Amino acid sequence: MPEIKRPSIHDRLQRVLVAASAGLIIAIITTMWFTEELPAGIRWPLVVVFVFVVALFSASILQRLVARLIEEPLGHCVQAADTIARGDVAQLVPPASTQEFHQLATSINHMTEQMAAATQSRMRVEKLATMGRIAAGISHEIGNPVSAIANYAHLLRMRTQDVQGTTEPLDALEREITRIDRIMRGLLDYARPRRLTPKPIVVDDIIEDVLRLLADQGITRRFRVTRQLEAPDGVVYAERHDLEQAFVNLLLNAVDAMDREGEIVIRSRINDATAFGDSFEKRRTDPPPPRGAHRPSKRALAWLARPESPPRFLQVVLADSGTGVAPEDAERIFEPFFSTKQPGKGTGLGLAIVASTIENLGGTIWVQRAREGGAAFVILLPLHASGVRPITPPNGEAVI
Repeated sequence: MPEIKRPSIHDRLQRVLVAASAGLIIAIITTMWFTEELPAGIRWPLVVVFVFVVALFSASILQRLVARLIEEPLGHCVQAADTIARGDVAQLVPPASTQEFHQLATSINHMTEQMAAATQSRMRVEKLATMGRIAAGISHEIGNPVSAIANYAHLLRMRTQDVQGTTEPLDALEREITRIDRIMRGLLDYARPRRLTPKPIVVDDIIEDVLRLLADQGITRRFRVTRQLEAPDGVVYAERHDLEQAFVNLLLNAVDAMDREGEIVIRSRINDATAFGDSFEKRRTDPPPPRGAHRPSKRALAWLARPESPPRFLQVVLADSGTGVAPEDAERIFEPFFSTKQPGKGTGLGLAIVASTIENLGGTIWVQRAREGGAAFVILLPLHASGVRPITPPNGEAVI
């Protein structure tokens, strides 16, 4: 939808003043013409009264126009500034009918979005610092006792091979020890920095390898998996293992979200930032989308608004037909230890590690309702310049 061209305050006031001046001139001429035959003592007071009435009417219209064009939008801006100063970065300024105040409202809203993104980033850094301290403490305080318990469990199994009734509890003990170890490793992977050896990688190849791995293990055999990989030139600069682990976590989440059968769709394509942003802006003024339609994401808008955001990027969407994610949990699912699964079914670290991996690569990830009925995880990754050939999207418009 093309942007609405709004008149400036100067143009609107100039038109009103011209109309008021013309009205006064017409009023004077008309009054003098109709009162030409009246005595001078009656004629001139009548002319003055009529001109005064017309001037008062014009001033009333001008006052209302000034209130609507200047005072009202200025009040909205002041109210938003006061609210933002109190720490509420969710306050937005409604669009104005004039060009100047519309630009001011857009700038304030953009500043608010940037402040919200900065606040989230700062909170994430603080969480990472806290998680790093917790992880170091857990590794030291719990790691050694857990290792000792695992060794004793192994020794106990060797000494009780011929004793009936010991196999099942020992299996459960070792399983829970492995679960504790997995939680600790996930926590450390999330919080601690690692030395990486990134290289240019074709993401479509990574996706194919992960799908093949899960199919060979029988994890996805009950589900209908659809590939729509349209980015053979989608090369990113990343650690191969990290990307593999991210897609494995997302696919395992999709499998867990469905019962015994369902559909998994994974799409990839190269998008243009301008077309992608325009598609979001269009939807802001459109009617509410039908069930299953994709909505704009604050994460994506904040990512696109960054000065270092690339003009073109790789987009990957992994969708399923499962239960989906509640809107109020759309941000919380990326927090460590938050899980919508039943107790014992997950550690709550999988999606936190995925988000950390994607953000370390300079990208972003968010979740929304999928056309298939469940959850759709959308990933945007900057392209590695040396590995991408210039292409033009089929219709020049971003597709989610």
